[in-house]
Amino acid sequence: MILNKHPFTESLIPLLPQFEQQTGISTTNLILPEAEYFQKILVDLSTGAGEYDVFMTGPYAHWAYDKAGWTQPLEDYLQDPKMTASDYDAADLFPPLVDANRWDLTLGGGVGKGHQWAIPVMVETYVQVYRKDIYDAAGLKPATTIEEWRDNNKKATSGDVKGIIVRGSRGGGMTGTGFISAFRGYGGRVFDDNLVCTVNSPEGVHIAEQYCASVKESGPEGWTNVTWYEGQEGYASGQYAQYFDCDFFTALYEDPTKSKVVGKNGVALPPHATDKQPFSSVWTWALGMSARAADKNAAWYFIQWATAKQQMLKATLDGQNYNPTRKSVFDNADVQKQMKSWGNGTYLPAVLDNLGKYASPGWPPEPEQTFVGTRWDQALQEIWSGTDAKEALDSAKDDIDAHMKDVGLLK
Repeated sequence: MILNKHPFTESLIPLLPQFEQQTGISTTNLILPEAEYFQKILVDLSTGAGEYDVFMTGPYAHWAYDKAGWTQPLEDYLQDPKMTASDYDAADLFPPLVDANRWDLTLGGGVGKGHQWAIPVMVETYVQVYRKDIYDAAGLKPATTIEEWRDNNKKATSGDVKGIIVRGSRGGGMTGTGFISAFRGYGGRVFDDNLVCTVNSPEGVHIAEQYCASVKESGPEGWTNVTWYEGQEGYASGQYAQYFDCDFFTALYEDPTKSKVVGKNGVALPPHATDKQPFSSVWTWALGMSARAADKNAAWYFIQWATAKQQMLKATLDGQNYNPTRKSVFDNADVQKQMKSWGNGTYLPAVLDNLGKYASPGWPPEPEQTFVGTRWDQALQEIWSGTDAKEALDSAKDDIDAHMKDVGLLK
């Protein structure tokens, strides 16, 4: 196996002796930091080296692998009673997360159809995590629109506390987490059906204007250098009244050994247009199989075991694998007890609303997502620095379209 250095990995490693004892299959693993990890697995898959049988992946990553024929479809294993235990209960996995890792290879569409390329093991959706004590004192309610979001951030700014922190570094998920959730919640689309970029749509311009203006008014001075980690640490230290980002960061905010805001938090869904439902983009770490796996049956036994109810429950309770991808694990009384107080009781309802109703991949399937996201990030940085929003997004759209033509994805 090749695994990314991640809480899921840390929750999995102590359980491996149990797998080996139960199956007689030995395991070896390589664990790497994320940037190095993605480089290593790309080289292994693209060269056909076949050094790794099982690997961690997710929809935005494996779309490129799937299209190239590097990943092994898994639905035949799932549907074979000789290969999958009768109590595996695939229906217990949240359907949107299973669908996020299913794709029929249609560029720009087809998610949730076709082959099952990976099985989800953890998930993050995107929420507003805010200082409930500050909001209550100022008479504020969590925003439902982007205008209310901007207004809340301004009113929550006082003294040493600024109203908002969000990711601002280019290429670090800035447009792909909270921002894209609001963008999609206003009806925005990254591409049209022909893979023509539409980030400069009226919805895209409106969200970018409000978002960047709010960060300028109520956010950190060095916003363009803020990574997910600085955002998490800044909020946990009490310097900000909201961090619009990953849901399970709340576990750290409610940890008295790491946070100064324990018991002071609330969790709410992303802002959205009044005539539309909320939208949350979603990322799932998942386990996939190399098309060149030396023993595909053994690889499937491992993927099945690692994503089964018993292991996922242990990984969640003992290894902090937040968030699990099975409904039964969320419903477990011990897991409920562990999470029920987070966000003053608002964490579980918000996350389960996302998983049950509002979460799906914010990006359409195509192999150039890294380029597209980074160029969109650049446009937001330009808007924050004073460039007109439509001008910045028109330029980003032109560059993205030109790139898509260069790589043969756009005629």
